Amino acid sequence: MKKFYLFIFIFIAVLAAGVIYYAVTSWVPSGEAPAKPKIQPIARKEIIKDVSEKINEISPVGPVLGGQWYVNRFWFIQESNKDFYLEYEDGHIMRRLLAETEKANQSLNHKIIAVFEPGEVDWKLIQGEDKFFGQSLDLYEYSDELETWVKKN
Repeated sequence: MKKFYLFIFIFIAVLAAGVIYYAVTSWVPSGEAPAKPKIQPIARKEIIKDVSEKINEISPVGPVLGGQWYVNRFWFIQESNKDFYLEYEDGHIMRRLLAETEKANQSLNHKIIAVFEPGEVDWKLIQGEDKFFGQSLDLYEYSDELETWVKKN
């Protein structure tokens, strides 16, 4: 009979320890928000589509002679799906931007980090900071044959 009571005592003790453990580990102090859900990364194709459609709104300068901007290339930072260089032109002048994209309420927001214009040998920084200079990049160009943007490297 003593073994039965000992078994019941151990069972209740283990059960109580489990309840206490659950209560302590799942408790969130008042004033503190529970952990935020993990943000889904933005797909590069989604950024490419959005920027290609909105380049005339995104560019900090307007096209010349009443033209329209169109995108030539995207250079995504290999370690990122939100940071990229963008080369675009209007048929007369070319520009390059370094941008960062964030998703908010089902829309994309593009923040310009740096602005470049053609230099004698390479792109010349005219505004902002080229914080990804020298990093490995993934090149995307539009394929007329496939009618889509294609990763080139």
